[in-house]
Amino acid sequence: MAQEGVVGTAVGLDEKGENAVLLLLERPGVPGIPTDLEGVPVRPVVTGTIYALVKPQAPTKPTKPGGKDRTPPAVPSAPTAATISSRQISLTWSLNGETDLSHYRVYRSITSGGPYTRLAEATASSYSDTMLAPLIAYSYVITAVDTSGNESGQSPESSATTLTNGRSPSPIGVSTGHPNITAGTIGCRVTKNGKVYALSNNHVYADENRGTIGDNALQPGPIDGGVNPDSAIGVLADFAPITFSRRASNVIDAAIALCSVDTLGKTTPAGWTPSASPRPLTSDDLGVLWVKKYGRTTHETNGQVYAINATVNVSYSRGTARFVNQIVVTPGGFSDGGDSGSLIVTQSGNNPVGLLFAGSSSYTIANPIDAVLGHFGVTIDGQ
Repeated sequence: MAQEGVVGTAVGLDEKGENAVLLLLERPGVPGIPTDLEGVPVRPVVTGTIYALVKPQAPTKPTKPGGKDRTPPAVPSAPTAATISSRQISLTWSLNGETDLSHYRVYRSITSGGPYTRLAEATASSYSDTMLAPLIAYSYVITAVDTSGNESGQSPESSATTLTNGRSPSPIGVSTGHPNITAGTIGCRVTKNGKVYALSNNHVYADENRGTIGDNALQPGPIDGGVNPDSAIGVLADFAPITFSRRASNVIDAAIALCSVDTLGKTTPAGWTPSASPRPLTSDDLGVLWVKKYGRTTHETNGQVYAINATVNVSYSRGTARFVNQIVVTPGGFSDGGDSGSLIVTQSGNNPVGLLFAGSSSYTIANPIDAVLGHFGVTIDGQ
């Protein structure tokens, strides 16, 4: 029965228990309800609006993915390292067979066996390493990475040595520096386990802790025309980190760069070579011991030991650092900007006493040379 307010009909019983047509009504008082339909009594029944009573859908649970792929690719075979020039080594390797391989990672070290620094990522089976220093042995390993980010173990190592750039060995006492600084001074040549290194300051070769092992050491420094990698004579091998705080107890501002006897000499432009025997300072040397140095800016100068066991606050571009147990030399003209890294030796005998690293218009500050050499485990390559 199609009528407003009627939501349906049914067969049922009336109040007397007789068969009847039940009119299901939306509300009481629906007008026009008949008393019978074709002789069958009609009984109005108010049901209200009838809704589909479907059970509410259960909350959707996150689909639990299949277990994440945690299986790394196979370890790649050893790359083949081929020397191209004084600044370039090329690597090639065999492709892995995984279908979900994403790329390879190339790692490099200046020490056979590592530690390795991540150098680059490559989607092909080759990589060209440029901007290198001459006559340096570089070691490489590679890993494979799949699309889930799983990285394989490191491949066997492969090494190659860059060619000479044809330059004569650089003297000590001249301009040098990290590619990101202006210039400092090569203090001297030092040795360890049959290898030779240039000794200078952290802020000269490691850019106040910002450098990375393997960064090039230039000669001359950038402000004096040094260009990376054309002017490279070696690579940063180690540095003593500087703690920038007025409460710190720094002792040395020093770094060493791996070189070769073909890129670095051991004599100053003035013709003298440091002694291989350092000279510790005592209070008996104050005001009487004459010293000298050869540096990038002021070249050869002479001075006297003014104080020892000094505590000083030194200003850097990254902040102020406190140093303890330092050497103070006068007069003020003993050094100037750019002389950082110079080796200070006795005027008689050329015995090393300190590594110059800071100063003012009146004083020069140096690290005790024994502390510097002891930190790196090196010896001075001298007479």
